[in-house]
Amino acid sequence: MRDSNIELLRIVSMMLIILFHFSVHGPWPADGVLAADVAVGALAFGGKLGVNCFVLITGYFMTRSSVRVASVARVVLETWFYSWGLLILFAVAQPELVTQARLEKAVLPLVSGEYWFITNFVALMVVSPFLNLLFDRLSRRGKSRLAAIGFVTISVLPTLTTFNPLGSDLLWFFYLYLLGGWIRELMEGAEGADALASALARDGGAAADRDAAWAKTTGASGALAWLDPARLTLRVGGGPMAVAGVLVSWAAIAAICCAEAWFGFDRVNAQYPVWQYMIPTFLASTGMLVAFARLAMAPSRTVNNLAKCALGVYLIHDNPFVRAWLWPHFAAVYALGPAAIIGASLLAAVGVYAFGAAVDSLRIALLEKPLFRWLNSRFGDQIARADHWFATMGK
Repeated sequence: MRDSNIELLRIVSMMLIILFHFSVHGPWPADGVLAADVAVGALAFGGKLGVNCFVLITGYFMTRSSVRVASVARVVLETWFYSWGLLILFAVAQPELVTQARLEKAVLPLVSGEYWFITNFVALMVVSPFLNLLFDRLSRRGKSRLAAIGFVTISVLPTLTTFNPLGSDLLWFFYLYLLGGWIRELMEGAEGADALASALARDGGAAADRDAAWAKTTGASGALAWLDPARLTLRVGGGPMAVAGVLVSWAAIAAICCAEAWFGFDRVNAQYPVWQYMIPTFLASTGMLVAFARLAMAPSRTVNNLAKCALGVYLIHDNPFVRAWLWPHFAAVYALGPAAIIGASLLAAVGVYAFGAAVDSLRIALLEKPLFRWLNSRFGDQIARADHWFATMGK
């Protein structure tokens, strides 16, 4: 059975993404009330945070395994199903939403940019064997240096200067994938270090001895431990790091909204602090992964089944047709004030996820499972050979 604590993180991440879409796609007035604008802006913190967590989770598991043809095929076929199915549905039920631009994107969803995340995620899955080869060849010091260099160049520099010399969603996904695997490797070492530190404590060891034991087992010492985001997160703690990242993001959003309302400052978009590679968002992501990975939770079939539908929830609710139809229904909430906005967003997140999961569960039961049973019976040997080729790449 899947690790339910990590599967719970998938669900939470998708609900954060829904909150983000509520914020950025809602029909909010351009010259609204400051308090309402701050509330809307604060909801945007979760979108890129959730995306980062999804990719970190992928690396957390897949650096220890290999991509399977069936896994890639499931993502591709699911994307086509929802893109074409929703196109047909809206062409019949609400044809005025089927514009030329939306139609062109819906026909070829993987290459048209209809779902930017899916396009990059499929590319990540295809390239993952080469990333795994790199991950296996690097020493622990090499992995830490790669994590630190990536942190400085793709996160710290853009946050402080608004200039991203390596700006690419796919490159960012590659980095997060490798970092997810590195976090898992460090956590396994940290668990051993914690046990050693506990033994030292029972024997009367000093705090310095316990710190030295942790540093020796995880290799976390010196300046590198503070530039390596994986080591930094483990040192600070997953929960505190996640909370600190979110609070800093909220404070930055509020400051930008206030500066714009009071002084006409418009050089920085209010969403800038919550972009995926911004330091607070990025470290909140690593903090959430560590916190949920350490969460003591019994296996839950309900959680695992709900998490299995997370991608379907995304494909349904962020479809351009659904997006154009769904969010205008919340227009009246803005005038009711910040509390109503936040309350409505939370209800929307729960409702959208519940509805999307119900629809996707039916798709899995009625279409996906029968289709892949037939594919395995018809092309099982070919699929097994392809899986073996990916698994032994570079060996």
